[in-house]
Order: sequence, then C-alpha cells, then structure tokens
Amino acid sequence: MKKTIFILTFLCMILSCKAQVIGTLEQFEECSMRPNHDEGCPDLENITYVKDTNNRLDQFAGTWKGNYGGKQYEIQLEKKINFKYFPTSATAWDRIIGRMLIKDSSGNIIYTSMNKPDKDTNFSGDNFQHRVYVMHFVGNYDCLESGDVFIEISKNNSNEMKLFYSQDKDGLLNPDKCPNFSTFVSLLPTDKMTLTKQ
Repeated sequence: MKKTIFILTFLCMILSCKAQVIGTLEQFEECSMRPNHDEGCPDLENITYVKDTNNRLDQFAGTWKGNYGGKQYEIQLEKKINFKYFPTSATAWDRIIGRMLIKDSSGNIIYTSMNKPDKDTNFSGDNFQHRVYVMHFVGNYDCLESGDVFIEISKNNSNEMKLFYSQDKDGLLNPDKCPNFSTFVSLLPTDKMTLTKQ
C-alpha cells in the first residue's frame, strides 16, 4: 500500500511540474529597445522565468542613505530570485524590491514601508535601460504620486548611487482624498539625488 501511495504521489508531482523556460534580463532589455517593442517580443513569449544571469542586480542590494530637500532617506533594496507578485503570474523575475523610510528635517517619519511584505512595498524593479535600473513606486496614489524611479551606481564609486523620480502624468485625481493637491510635494525628488551605501 505504501508503495502504491508513493508511486501515485510521484506521478502527480511529475505531471504538475512544468518545464521552466528561462530568459535573461538582457534579452528583455534588448526587447524594450526594439522599434516595435509595443507589439511584444514573440521570441520571448514562452519564457516563464527572467533571470539575472550576470548578477547585475547585486550592485544595488543593501541599505542606502541620503538627504535631499530637507528630507532624510533610508532605502533598503533587496534582490529577489524567481519572484512572482501573484501565484498565478505566468512569468517570474529576478528583481529588486525596495523599502523606504523618509523623515522630515526634524526627524519625524513622514513615510515608511520598512515593515511591509514584499508584495506590498509599492516599490519594485522592472528592468535595465543600459546602466540604469528602472523601478516603479506608488506613494500617495490619491495625490497622483506614482511613477518610475531610476537608479544608477556611480562609475567611480560603487558605494554611491544616483536616484531620479519621474512622476506619472496620467491618473484620476480625487480632490476629496487629496485636498492639498496644489501644495502636495512628492516623497521622492524629481531631480537627481545621491545616496551612499551603508
């Protein structure tokens, strides 16, 4: 009886496993630069795992700190392997997940995602554009605060990183949820700022 249960269990495991088709971050980066990238990349459609084969993401992992516009920033970046936001996602990626702690000039916390689970940080990586890694951030969505964050390690100093935030221009503003929109200042700077690895 034990032998029959073992064989049935083994067969179920084999049937439930799908072969993983691996692509690379470089392939998807190249795809994004094609003139017809909006039409998709047919040669990459069956890929189930986008892998960081050259360990390019490793340079970003760690804790980074900096100051800008009277705010103190602490950003923790963690490399995740074979990561899916949803169990039903067709493709898993190696990507960076970020967490932030932002304080005002008096040291008061104005934003933190440090204790949030990976899927709820609202700050995660997408892919490279040459030397720059592109992440997406959502802060106060009701005030249209979402956009792309571009991070790049300095060529001359691997402990120095530049960060630039490009806020999305589209979205529906709900004045009831963001009454101070005319004076709202985004959490991240829209000019380049420098962060130092700790």
